[in-house]
Amino acid sequence: MKNNIDIDDIVETIPASTKNIGLIKLNVRSFAGYAEANYKEKEAQLFYWFFESQKFHADQSRNKEEIGKTPLIIWLNGGPGSPSTLGLFLENGPYKIQDDSSGELIENKYSWNKEAHVMYWDQPIGTGYSNIKGEVPETTFVESEDELSEIFYQALQYFLSKHPEYRSCPLFVTGESYGGKYVPNIAMKIHDKNSAETEEDKINLKGIAVGDGWIDAKLQMKVYIDYAYTLGYLDAFQKDETLYNYEGETPNNYKDFCIALDNKKWHHAYNISNNIVENVSALGGNFNPYDIRSFSEISMESVRTYMELPAVKKALHIQEDQKWNCADNKGPVADNLIEDNMQNSSPKYSEFIKNEDLYKVLMYTATFDTACGSLSTELILYNLNKWNNSEDNDAWKKLHREIWAQPSNNVKGFIKQYKNLTQIVLPNSGHQVPYFKPEISRDMIYKWISEEKFPTYSPIQK
Repeated sequence: MKNNIDIDDIVETIPASTKNIGLIKLNVRSFAGYAEANYKEKEAQLFYWFFESQKFHADQSRNKEEIGKTPLIIWLNGGPGSPSTLGLFLENGPYKIQDDSSGELIENKYSWNKEAHVMYWDQPIGTGYSNIKGEVPETTFVESEDELSEIFYQALQYFLSKHPEYRSCPLFVTGESYGGKYVPNIAMKIHDKNSAETEEDKINLKGIAVGDGWIDAKLQMKVYIDYAYTLGYLDAFQKDETLYNYEGETPNNYKDFCIALDNKKWHHAYNISNNIVENVSALGGNFNPYDIRSFSEISMESVRTYMELPAVKKALHIQEDQKWNCADNKGPVADNLIEDNMQNSSPKYSEFIKNEDLYKVLMYTATFDTACGSLSTELILYNLNKWNNSEDNDAWKKLHREIWAQPSNNVKGFIKQYKNLTQIVLPNSGHQVPYFKPEISRDMIYKWISEEKFPTYSPIQK
């Protein structure tokens, strides 16, 4: 692809608060706006916001060779329907928004762009600012991972054609929650397309990382029920009733859910799963499924207020009448991905892990996330046929987990590493790991990317 696109996406200042009082001058090069893609003979527009690594100050001379060697992290929130700008301002971006009356932006000292370039994408169509050009309200949505991955690939190529200095960067596709489906599918699209591209148009994909991923609905719904029971949010009768014998007006138990899945009645299964989540949470006093320690969710209103400011839209090159759409597993984006939601995506991970000479894979999870936390990923990886050699799969199952601690009495996590696969469990964290464990999550992602050894010890006395 030729670099024939005008550079019109530079972001130099942004409003300093949700009240649009003052300005913040960005200290790194930043780009935001729309990347174009073709979808069903229409022009899809995916919104991105890119932050260069803080190693390269915006006002200083920049070493393009070093810039091209610096890792580029793509971050994807899930939902479906959750904009990645949520992750930017609530989790691992260079700024966080104060959830108080001031609504001020403050620097995030644990931002992931300290040593790496980081790029946030609102996708698929209908998420955040992303849309079909000329359709207001939006009426076109994707219905499969293949569709959204194709759009994303085109959009990423658009950006890299516009900013070719980042094409050689080692690329890591990362995300959380429904990113458990987005990340491996988008990365596999890049892998497949690379084989057909010329050398100058290839994307330097190096690996994928997923936090608390939604991957296998049948397995993860069972874990959700068991987890609530184990921690005392259900009693034995309530657990059995939820699994087998719920007597409501409509089927709401796990047995009926599995029957619907096995018969590929995706919409029916999806409705049952939502009912199970709501019923179990209600039986436990309406606990937060993403953090069972809490009875309230993380507030997103400050981000919503900020992203709807006309001054923010102007700074990010977005039309003032464009709505910022934010929904977590509800609304038209989610409705059109129900079949995808209910299907098992774990084989996609197997494809990546088997490409051990090309890619590395990180799966990290939180211990207090009941929706898609540590036990889910543990079982998925334990049962997955990960490598072509059965001896390798057996070796993984017998591998002793080590304790990541620094110093030795400060436990940060529990780690298993074998060949190109790393699994990390993070204690005392909810679903959005960079939100709950900002310092540890950044340390984790940097060590994994750079292949720096984690300081661990074995609890097994040999």
